[in-house]
Amino acid sequence: MHEEENIQVQDPGPLRPNRPLDTLLAALAAVGVVVFIAGLGVDSTRVWYNYLLEYYFFLALGLAGLVLTAVHYVTGATWSVTVRRVAEGLSAYLPWALALGLPLFFAVPKLYTWALPATVHMFHEKHIYLNRAFYMGREAFGFAIWLGLGAAIVRNSLRQDRGEGSLALYSRNRKLAPAFLILFGLTFTFVSVDLLMSLDENWYSTMFPVYCFAGLFLSGLALTTVLTVCLHRAGYLAQAVRPHHLYDLGTWIMAFSCFMVYIGFSQYMLIWYTNMPVEIAYLLKRSTGGWGWVFLLLPLLKWLLPFVVLMPSKLRGNETVLLFVGLGVLAGQWLDVYWMVAPVFSETLRLPGWIEIGLFLGFAGVFGLALRRFYRRHSLVAFNDPRIEECMKGRYLHV
Repeated sequence: MHEEENIQVQDPGPLRPNRPLDTLLAALAAVGVVVFIAGLGVDSTRVWYNYLLEYYFFLALGLAGLVLTAVHYVTGATWSVTVRRVAEGLSAYLPWALALGLPLFFAVPKLYTWALPATVHMFHEKHIYLNRAFYMGREAFGFAIWLGLGAAIVRNSLRQDRGEGSLALYSRNRKLAPAFLILFGLTFTFVSVDLLMSLDENWYSTMFPVYCFAGLFLSGLALTTVLTVCLHRAGYLAQAVRPHHLYDLGTWIMAFSCFMVYIGFSQYMLIWYTNMPVEIAYLLKRSTGGWGWVFLLLPLLKWLLPFVVLMPSKLRGNETVLLFVGLGVLAGQWLDVYWMVAPVFSETLRLPGWIEIGLFLGFAGVFGLALRRFYRRHSLVAFNDPRIEECMKGRYLHV
């Protein structure tokens, strides 16, 4: 172990303009629009459930930025000060997510059997909860919390860059963050149940929202790590991000991959053990017709890959290894959401085609544009944070 010297972090500034990259991202977004419109005329159901898939996947990544930022303040962490701004940037997608969520209101009858008037419900009392008005009300409440309380934490962090009372703003965020995390737990549970679990109207699992949160947190860590490595290699974070910061990011990914597989196994084991028809149908549908192969890939990408590869401490600070593992985890998270959504509409495994690829590229383009807009307007490091000097004094292993 070696104690790192005290380094005064200078403002690295915002992201520099990159017109070719912005043009590419805009083109990807346009591809998504074209595929969406063209797909509606070919297979509207397939278009809508893939729209739901991409919407939820990228929404979770945007929310992960708020959660990671709030956790930083709640725990009083110092190691993450210089990478916090990278995570904060993920939340810039949420206003776009609000707009992109509006079309789903019109697709509710296409996606959810509980919205059809002729549906025979196994549990009639579910009508009280599962109806379109209450459904939209819960989503609106979620965005009010995320874009109100959650975004206020990010705004306070950005105000520190202008030297507006760093200690006062830090203390304010320390008070806001616990309240946000409590309300986030409630609203994210609503969203996960509404968007995903209610696709199988008669199935339920009290572990399901926790499983969805585990995927959100792990994929958010993975994307933050990937972006940090890319910005570090581009020279933006060369001074602010040191080996011990990368090491800590790798440690978090490895640790939460264990949490992810623990929650997933707990849900699976309880359903398998009780063997109740209402519950077991969910897993039977997702383990037959070729879907079992996707099921096997999930623990490989979301647990075995990060856990085994990052177990040696010398690899946890290696940029190439972290980039590889982070991308693998993100691929696993996308497959996980695909595995939760697609079997409802296709009994046999449906490999991604032009609709799946086109909509993914479209959402990725919008997400990328939102991130670049945030990073171009704000410094990539919270250089006026009162704990940044302590952050730079961390210990790290020579690799």
